[in-house]
Amino acid sequence: MPRMRICLLLGLAVVGAALPAQSEPAPTPAPTASAIEPAPVLDDSTFEAHWQHVVPCASELEWRRIPWLGTLAEGVVAAQAADKPILLWAMNGHPLACT
Repeated sequence: MPRMRICLLLGLAVVGAALPAQSEPAPTPAPTASAIEPAPVLDDSTFEAHWQHVVPCASELEWRRIPWLGTLAEGVVAAQAADKPILLWAMNGHPLACT
């Protein structure tokens, strides 16, 4: 092994020995048996109830009735024809993180 590599390894060992030991984080307590709920069973008798939680109801689909326009230019033309203002809402960043 070349001399430079040995010196480097010895230097890293000395620096590592001089660093304070990091304490381990406290373990999280395990949930108690009463806190753990059994997984829901999906079979023919429970399918309909589970399906109703997945399918959106009519009130959750009201946004589809809004006559959305595909581009800002279409909105400008429609607003000028109706003599109405335009609200342009723009944001920067990832839509789920709101950065």
